[in-house]
Amino acid sequence: MTFLVPGRRTRRLLVGALAALAASWGAQAQTSRPVTLVVPFVAGSPTDVAARAFALDFAAALNTTVVVDNRPGANQTIAGASVARAQPDGTTLLFANLPAVVPPSIKSKLPYNGMRDLTPVADIMTIGFVLVTSPNVPATNLKEFIALLKADPSKYSYGSSGIATPIHLMAEMFNKEIGVKTLHVPYKGGNQVQLDLMSDRVTYAFLPTGSMEFVRGGKIKSYGLAADKRDPDYPELPTMSEGGLPGFKATVKFVLVGPKQMPADVLARLNAAANKVIASEGFYAKVKSVGGVELSRPATPVQVGAAIAAEEAKWDDVVKKANIELE
Repeated sequence: MTFLVPGRRTRRLLVGALAALAASWGAQAQTSRPVTLVVPFVAGSPTDVAARAFALDFAAALNTTVVVDNRPGANQTIAGASVARAQPDGTTLLFANLPAVVPPSIKSKLPYNGMRDLTPVADIMTIGFVLVTSPNVPATNLKEFIALLKADPSKYSYGSSGIATPIHLMAEMFNKEIGVKTLHVPYKGGNQVQLDLMSDRVTYAFLPTGSMEFVRGGKIKSYGLAADKRDPDYPELPTMSEGGLPGFKATVKFVLVGPKQMPADVLARLNAAANKVIASEGFYAKVKSVGGVELSRPATPVQVGAAIAAEEAKWDDVVKKANIELE
């Protein structure tokens, strides 16, 4: 058997090709490292449901594994701190929601410096919340309910899932909009708020559209979805603008952020993958059950940062006017 010995030029080409292939393999291995998606709420919460749906499609877009890590507590600061301390290599990201991803406005001492220690990656979606009341409230529509509150605010109270949580800020924004001050009753979670609404222990609250099943069952009342448009799953529920409070929105925005100083190429790759997810009809089908869902338009990290800043300014104003403090 005869073996052909490659010449010097052929050997150089072969070595070059092998080196290029090795570099390609190395790059592929780097981009396919598993990603941890930190979720600041418990499993089964609306944020968790949305995050897990996003993780599935995000993994496909990145051609890697995305693992969801639930780290609830302290108004998202536990999860936020873990991501702020992570290596900025794109393998640890936070699936956060506004208005509480930037909590210096409501908590002066933090284990990290808000968005200064985080990098905007992608704008994912928003969900609208429903103004609901106990079943015994003698009002048939939003205008009548507002008239009741204005007539004697001392008679009424609103529930929240804790001080400075989104549904607390939403209720304070609503109160400010109509010019009343009612009693705040904080709970440890939204489920307890809903139970006490049914029992008439608290008057009203802003809850996710999942509460509409109890409205349809006659256990609580609804007075409008605080979003731009109606939820197709609940066509009978008008927006609060339609009900007589023009332009009123109480929404939670879901955003993807990472540690500060992420390399430009890593950030671009993550942003492109996230934008691919939110542009797909398949993703909407997965998250629509959360209720009141409106997917964001694909945006650059700079545009995402601007959107976060706008939300921060909006909720900062609510916090300051209501004198909300955690410490």
